[in-house]
Amino acid sequence: MKKFLTILAIFALAMCTVFAQGSRDSASAVDDGTIVINYPTYRVGTNVTAGYTKVLIDSFNEHFEGKYKVVIEELPSDVAYQEKMAILATTNDLPDIVEGKGPVIDLAIRNGQAVDLTPFFEKDPGFRAEVGMPAIESNTINGKIYGVPPENQAFGYFYNKEMFKKAGIKPAETWGEWMDNLEKLKRAGYIPLTFFTGENSWTTQNVLVSIVGTQNAESNAMMNSQVKIVEWDTPEMVYGLSLIQKMFQNYCSEDAVGGVYANVANYFLQEKAAIMPNGSWMIPDFSNPDKATQAFFDKVGVSMFPNSGMIANYDYGYMICTKDPKKLEACWEFIKWFNNAEAQRIKLEVGGSFPIGPKVEITDDFKAKNPLLADLVALMGQVKYTYKTMNKLAYPNLVYDGFQTIYPELIYNKITPQEMVLKMTEISKKN
Repeated sequence: MKKFLTILAIFALAMCTVFAQGSRDSASAVDDGTIVINYPTYRVGTNVTAGYTKVLIDSFNEHFEGKYKVVIEELPSDVAYQEKMAILATTNDLPDIVEGKGPVIDLAIRNGQAVDLTPFFEKDPGFRAEVGMPAIESNTINGKIYGVPPENQAFGYFYNKEMFKKAGIKPAETWGEWMDNLEKLKRAGYIPLTFFTGENSWTTQNVLVSIVGTQNAESNAMMNSQVKIVEWDTPEMVYGLSLIQKMFQNYCSEDAVGGVYANVANYFLQEKAAIMPNGSWMIPDFSNPDKATQAFFDKVGVSMFPNSGMIANYDYGYMICTKDPKKLEACWEFIKWFNNAEAQRIKLEVGGSFPIGPKVEITDDFKAKNPLLADLVALMGQVKYTYKTMNKLAYPNLVYDGFQTIYPELIYNKITPQEMVLKMTEISKKN
């Protein structure tokens, strides 16, 4: 074992040397006085964000020609990206701009390379307004702003408009009305919900965090926690689980317990189920004849959750990891160029990425061509509550194995909602 660890350490050191040399080589690629910004990225090739990334890099280099230049290093995947950045962080060799995905942000802060962006935002209130406080707060740790998220994973739920019409209902404004709608859909002969307990119980959890996150200011703050939640025992969480229990017992498919995402998504796409709590990335499936029924796209509507709530998830985003005074201003210009209102519009129109801030203006042409996405953007500007996904709030051992075990116990009345929150706390304390 010791021999293996020694070999691994030597390999890591060698790789760090290669990576660092690569960074130095790219740093000297331009010798005419232009300040080079080194930017490794996985947003290339077949990545869904490659299109808008190229547009933004090319336009940045054209606009700042002779002054600044972004030099990219292409990495094959976000996993490869995280692995390489983690290695570079161990030797304080992170490049000028990084994304704080996975362990990267914690490592960059711990090794002292991460630059506090708070002073930059204080001097630029216009850009601060374009980014918006929810996005800024999502990348704030211990009172310091360390990054700007590239996208907003914002969504409510999709629903089958024809099923709603036949059931005589409209999107619910309260959770009581939501439960009434489910009963009416069931009486009309439809499967109301696309819940499942396998994998990460994605659709189930989206409704649970929405119930809890829209009850009051305190429960909303809990569903926006900046650290992983350990203590789950609150009246709002118990209430949310009591509704989830009723939904599973009365308004889901027979294979919901132990079910997986692919199955429930198919129920919605094949018009067997009425409600799909999912994000905008599913929209292309609605017009895919290999996945959905004919003309299904025209039958889909989108809504915020009851009590005026929507999920708004922000990744840890673009960070500055250089202390070179000549590069700091250049890197800040990079962050602004990649995240201002115009960049958010480009990301939306080229890549279908939801804007992080409130200042993006959607063109009539885009609205006509992308009605569901345009509706989502409009809804986001109307909501009272936003909150994170369970994936962001809970430790992985609860998100996956934990919920897969305790949700069936709740559904089959082996435990109560109160007992379930205690089990959630117990599992979370193991981290």
